[in-house]
Amino acid sequence: MSRADQVWLGADPGGKGSFGLAILTPDGSAKTWCVDCADAAITIVRANLSTPPQGAGVDAPLWFSSGPSGDRKSDQWLRKTYKLSGGQVQAANSLRGAALTQGMMFVQRIRELFPSIPVTETHPNAVLKALRLEGPSFVQRFRVTFDETSKHGLDAVISAVAAREGFCGRWKRDLAESRHPSEQNPNQFWLAPIHYYWPEA
Repeated sequence: MSRADQVWLGADPGGKGSFGLAILTPDGSAKTWCVDCADAAITIVRANLSTPPQGAGVDAPLWFSSGPSGDRKSDQWLRKTYKLSGGQVQAANSLRGAALTQGMMFVQRIRELFPSIPVTETHPNAVLKALRLEGPSFVQRFRVTFDETSKHGLDAVISAVAAREGFCGRWKRDLAESRHPSEQNPNQFWLAPIHYYWPEA
């Protein structure tokens, strides 16, 4: 596949008017949309892409824990490492349903369209904290341009960048590899395989 075909997707799942979608092209330019649900995002992907993307980043928990609060080892590590509060990196039990449901459904639907697409979970707010960046400095550092000014659009772009950096081998840490026994295995359950690539500050 040529470099010209190396397109990356980013999704910031939410409810009505709050589902951010980004398509990131090889030259670093991104198109963004805010829609109502995963189906609307998939409709846009169908209309804009004729070949499979190289990967997708999704800003939502994509595997779960049956332990207290549904808390995962990756979330605990992020809170401890970057001194983030429970409100900044939430356990699954405290999240709103739109992020959980629409995130999982986006992954299922995008794989129905492109079965082999690799997927990584993302957390744009925590990435910015970890790298000590804000939106403008993030897009400058990672050489991205886009016109969308909404938070959902920015989060979708950061998610697309996370997919690009992770699957191209530049973000080497995969938080999905270390889990509590109460957690699903992201390589074996129904939504598998799922990664969670993370930058080194």
